[in-house]
Amino acid sequence: MGKINTEIAIFIVFLILLAFWGLFIRVPVEDTQTTADELKVSGMYVQFENGTSDHEVATILKNCNMTMDYSIKYNIDSMANEYYIMLDKDERDVRRELSEGMKEDNKDWTVSSPSHVIRREDYYVIMVSEQATNDETFLAILDKYDIQMKKSVWCYIRFEKPDGSRYWIPEENAIRIKNELESNESIFSVHIDYIYDQ
Repeated sequence: MGKINTEIAIFIVFLILLAFWGLFIRVPVEDTQTTADELKVSGMYVQFENGTSDHEVATILKNCNMTMDYSIKYNIDSMANEYYIMLDKDERDVRRELSEGMKEDNKDWTVSSPSHVIRREDYYVIMVSEQATNDETFLAILDKYDIQMKKSVWCYIRFEKPDGSRYWIPEENAIRIKNELESNESIFSVHIDYIYDQ
């Protein structure tokens, strides 16, 4: 009888240890799945209009409801779409001539994607390719209509912990901040910088 009780006691202890082991192993697996599905944003590239100073950038960001500490790299040079032109909504002749010039010279002067043409009240902001900045035909059309080609001010906003180390925010917060920033007249576009670490 004693031998059977000992075997039952050992079996019960084994089941208890197995239950504890199952609890400890299961928790990290669930945590990994929830965080793996969540998209993380480490920063944003923000395109400001020409002439926006570093002080104005800081003020605009300060007035935005940012959810995290951040640092600003002002006027970075590593972005495409650095140049743009602004056209009044009624300047159809200019748009037509630019379009015809591209077809004749078989060139791509502007970024034709609708996402790169920004409507602001009574005018359009059209991003210009790097190739166009040195193209004589393109520059002659701009000169004919007295249109200035301008260079954007690009800034990188990096999310940080209070100690200054790099951090991230959830994608839904980043999209809210992006939408808020793009409603500012001085900002042309905001691009989210995701973390792809897994």
